[in-house]
Amino acid sequence: MDETFMTTLHLHSALVGITLIFAAVNYFIINDKLDYDGLAKRFRAILPFYYLALATVIFTGLVLLGLAKFNFHYSELLMIVVWFIILISTIKRYKKFKSLRRDDTLRLGRFIRFSKRKHLIDMALIIVTMAVVYM
Repeated sequence: MDETFMTTLHLHSALVGITLIFAAVNYFIINDKLDYDGLAKRFRAILPFYYLALATVIFTGLVLLGLAKFNFHYSELLMIVVWFIILISTIKRYKKFKSLRRDDTLRLGRFIRFSKRKHLIDMALIIVTMAVVYM
């Protein structure tokens, strides 16, 4: 049981790191001065992997909770709340992206500002959560 828990914990930590990397990659994609077509192509290429990373993080977290017999501490609740914040902001970003049009530069600028803030907040939330949980 301890070996399973530790292996899952290491896998969970690695997946959180991968999610952090995907957030950074998305941030750098936004900072690259692209037109709508280039931005859309890159987003559509990376979003499935970002969603997969988020899904595996929550799955391994739930497996860890099950192995710990669902004993909730502040760290587990913090991780769940942070995961939901990231998920909700990702859904909002996707909705804003779907409403963009090729010729609407004003909305594209707003979307880029929102996405930059969203990914910076995501990275900060992940780093702060990792610092609180692992310290």
